[in-house]
Amino acid sequence: MTENVYHNELLKCNRCGACKALCPTYLTTLNETMGARGRVAMLGELEEKRLAPTENLAEKIFSCMLCGACKNLCPTGINIPEIIYQGRARLKKSFTKGLLLRKTLKYSISRTDTVFSILRGMHRLFYQPLYYRGILPYIPEVTSAPFKSSFQVYKKFKKLSRIAIFAGCSVNYFYPDLGKSLSNILLSKGFEVVVFRGELCCGAPLRSAGLEEEALYLAQRNIEHFSKVRAEALISMCPTCTMFIREHYPDIAGNTISNLMDVNEFFIKYDIAKNLEIAPRVVTYHDPCHLRHGLGITNEPRQILKGIKGINYVEMQHADECCGFAGFFSLYFKDISRHIGNKKIHNIAATAADTVVTSCPGCMMQIENLKREANKKINVKHIVEVVDEAMRTSVE
Repeated sequence: MTENVYHNELLKCNRCGACKALCPTYLTTLNETMGARGRVAMLGELEEKRLAPTENLAEKIFSCMLCGACKNLCPTGINIPEIIYQGRARLKKSFTKGLLLRKTLKYSISRTDTVFSILRGMHRLFYQPLYYRGILPYIPEVTSAPFKSSFQVYKKFKKLSRIAIFAGCSVNYFYPDLGKSLSNILLSKGFEVVVFRGELCCGAPLRSAGLEEEALYLAQRNIEHFSKVRAEALISMCPTCTMFIREHYPDIAGNTISNLMDVNEFFIKYDIAKNLEIAPRVVTYHDPCHLRHGLGITNEPRQILKGIKGINYVEMQHADECCGFAGFFSLYFKDISRHIGNKKIHNIAATAADTVVTSCPGCMMQIENLKREANKKINVKHIVEVVDEAMRTSVE
């Protein structure tokens, strides 16, 4: 977005307030400066030099969860999340809380394995006491064996086609078993599966921290890398990665990865979950923000779950509302995150389901933390895990 376009977008706001209707931080605080309209207004004042780039202003802009709930509500068509990204790039130096994170993200661009190895050591040494004192939320231990630790091709003698997996940082370092489950599903359906070591972070965490140039570098590298990959589809299990690559790469890099699909889209398109059965259970579903608001995918995961014999599906109230994670938001704005999360875990518990399914590793992490704090006995699963289990059960 050029300076002129950014300036004109800010001028388009007529202060109607429609964007506040679904804004989780506004609905939690009822503070105008913590809502979408307020943030757009403040950035407009900053652009006109009627506000200074202070720490307080920066904190208001970085308190946006970037969930995208407001994006389609603006009657004048302002892309509010994009305005927030632009504002963060301008205010990043004023957001001193994020200084350590920015340095870490910059360092990690070409050293991701090293950074996560260090984090794994720190988790083992310092995490437990900080977690039990309430300083840190639940964070799964970084794996010692990342999912894409090496180039791998899982071949089939009579393959339907070749499918590649975009692991993303969460699957690669925190939930490698999700990658293995997806590989098992694809192989059992006759696909050749490819996992590439050359994949880098999608860039979403860097851009959300205001690091535009660094996010562009990662986007260019991933586009270059996957343009050489011959596969019918590239599947992602993280809606943030999928949304960022689809929506942001064209804007910041002028290109994208055209065959990238969310795993729910893939399962429906290729009828992966047909005629599956699982041990009886009551299941509810939580919509990840970037899957629902960013990609418009809502019916597909429900169709998958309802089609598996043995699942008694129960829709939770406000399934589309944020769980309160939003990446590093849950660390910087813990009270707001906890308030939003408490509503979510209450709605999950009200269904009396024994399993809550989602399609986002970040949401899994947050809901796992919420259930521990609330002492709720409920299983937290990614939809890939459910399909993999049902496929194994059906075969047996």
